[in-house]
Amino acid sequence: RRKQANIWCRERGSEALMAEEQLSEYEKARLARIEENKRMLVALGIEEASSQCRHKTPAASKSKARAGPPPLSDVQRAALARAEQWLERFECWLRGECSRANADKVMERVSELVSGRGVALKGGVEPAYSGRAVSISDDLVALKEHATAAYGALDNGGWHLRHPIGKLIKFQQVLFSSGGGGATSEAASSSDDLESGGGTPSSSSGAAAGWLVEGAAVEVEMDEEGLRGSRYGATFLGFADEARRVARLQYTNLTAEEGGEERLVEEAPCARLRPSPPAILGWSSRLRPGVQCELWHEDGWWEVVVYEKRRPPKPRGGPAQFEVYSETYGEVEATVGAGRLRPRLVLVHGREWLALAPFGFKCAVGAAEHVFSRAEAEAEAAAAAAASAWA
Repeated sequence: RRKQANIWCRERGSEALMAEEQLSEYEKARLARIEENKRMLVALGIEEASSQCRHKTPAASKSKARAGPPPLSDVQRAALARAEQWLERFECWLRGECSRANADKVMERVSELVSGRGVALKGGVEPAYSGRAVSISDDLVALKEHATAAYGALDNGGWHLRHPIGKLIKFQQVLFSSGGGGATSEAASSSDDLESGGGTPSSSSGAAAGWLVEGAAVEVEMDEEGLRGSRYGATFLGFADEARRVARLQYTNLTAEEGGEERLVEEAPCARLRPSPPAILGWSSRLRPGVQCELWHEDGWWEVVVYEKRRPPKPRGGPAQFEVYSETYGEVEATVGAGRLRPRLVLVHGREWLALAPFGFKCAVGAAEHVFSRAEAEAEAAAAAAASAWA
């Protein structure tokens, strides 16, 4: 039996070696890049350990070869090339999240979406989203909602569109949220699709963005102990160096001395600045336990998680209250109305804001406000007015 087992092991080892030798040079290079991206993800904290990436060398297929899709056009190849950096990181993250068979299917569908080829559906006249190259900086929540409404009956239980797009939404949150501003910027900046993932106003060379002009209202990501990761409003006064990489700022609510009236003026790297985001109205219906958002706390915005949603007792009524807490700072917790919260917003290409899931919307930089749902905004205002009248 031992002899037969040894023969079997040698045969299996030979089969695996033959399968590896049959890989093309492109495939070998792609797998090498995935392993390199895996090490980078571990360094950024996106993955806790390299063992989470369960990529395996594909085994030689024993099934009958099927006719593949037509070759990509030049435009589709260009779209796929632009997405190469984040797409490889997505694959590495994905293979640490689900089974090999699941990941293989998701990658097929995602590659079709990213290239603009579109996803073929049974009974569909043409591939879904053909001619539209999906990017990781897109409003993926809206894309998933559209896929449900437009292709729900043809989507094979969600496996062709809703499931792959759902995985992209989760990775979008990971990519933009990992490790605070610095890690987020590093994770996003090397992709051609993401000029500014964590709100960084600088390009890869460190030059300032076009919106950073004297007198501009900005938010500063704090780096001091006890404040790290929070954002405070300020006015941009000008550059403090010839390279235009350090900004001189006057804070809106922070004072030079405790109890004083003179507002604090200091210098900060431009990479920690972003434009002041718009006020968001009519969005609180998507706030539920586990959702990440930001809390207005001690004159700044702090990242928090919703723990519980509380509805006021009848007959008084009024707007809902949300119990939130910070996963970083235990003392940052509160029960507040939606007026003291805002969605997590990231700056994309220095031109527009993207709200991370579960909100999913985009609006232009420079807008004073954005109405997510006008009906909900009116309902919130009416509830607040009713509560005020009762008081």
